[in-house]
Amino acid sequence: MTNFAFSFNVVAPLFVLMATGYAVRQFRFVSGDFLTQLNRFVFKFLLPLMVFQEIRLSYGGDFSNLKLIGASLAGVTAIILVSVAIVRLTVDRKGQRGSMIQGIYRSNFLIYGLPVATGMYGSEAATPITMLMGIMIPFYNVAAVVILSLHSETDSRRPTLRTLLKGIATNPLFLGSVLGVLSGAVHLEFPRWVELPAGQLAATASPLALFVMGGEFRFGRMGDNIRKVIAATLCRLIIIPAVVLFICIRMGFRDVELSVLIALFATPTALASYIMAGNMGNDGELSGQIVVSTTLFSCLTIFLIVFFMRGWGYL
Repeated sequence: MTNFAFSFNVVAPLFVLMATGYAVRQFRFVSGDFLTQLNRFVFKFLLPLMVFQEIRLSYGGDFSNLKLIGASLAGVTAIILVSVAIVRLTVDRKGQRGSMIQGIYRSNFLIYGLPVATGMYGSEAATPITMLMGIMIPFYNVAAVVILSLHSETDSRRPTLRTLLKGIATNPLFLGSVLGVLSGAVHLEFPRWVELPAGQLAATASPLALFVMGGEFRFGRMGDNIRKVIAATLCRLIIIPAVVLFICIRMGFRDVELSVLIALFATPTALASYIMAGNMGNDGELSGQIVVSTTLFSCLTIFLIVFFMRGWGYL
């Protein structure tokens, strides 16, 4: 039960924070306008700062493991292409398509994946997983900007290449990750009077994002999207890990590298997908429901994946 307890201890605090946001909204301690403004602040400042700090402090400019990088990029690219094709045929509403695609391909690699991999192999997993962060987080955000821009319901004009490139270049999470990579590569250090408040602010990003999502969550509307949420949850937690990890094992990945791939392909939908969807004219409510559902059930699915992988001698 150790693996299950570990997964539960990762997931449970996330739900406590969401439940807190939901409760304070129900008791009218905060207003909808306050949550909207806080959502925007988290997206434009706190999450980029968190990404910047995580990559800067842990990344050293090593891109030597080309096999792991190639498998990760190829796997996520294939997931995006397949999900785009399927969602376009099965989902009618434009804004929900973007939320579904992002909910399927975008894993919680930063907040959830890092402790999963390091929990199995400790500091030995830190080097490859932070290397992938410097690549996959920018890649995730470039893909998200393109997908969400193409499916935006607030802008009826079809985005041009220029507007897509502008959207990528000005995306706060993309900027945070790129600056983190550059700063980590040159080992940039700040004086203590800058480092301390930057770290304190970065540490509030995830709790506040979860608090906002809980405050904006509506149980009454869950039924409207239940089929889409179930489909995205099955894809994110069962189909993708089963297919991709099987291929990765056949390619020879084992132990530490396989734990990093589990952190990338088997973790729930990223919290940032909810923040970005709502801020880019897609269905933020559906995105939030997918995040909640995948996060809840990942406690069981990750336990099963790790349990069987260890039993079969792959971990």
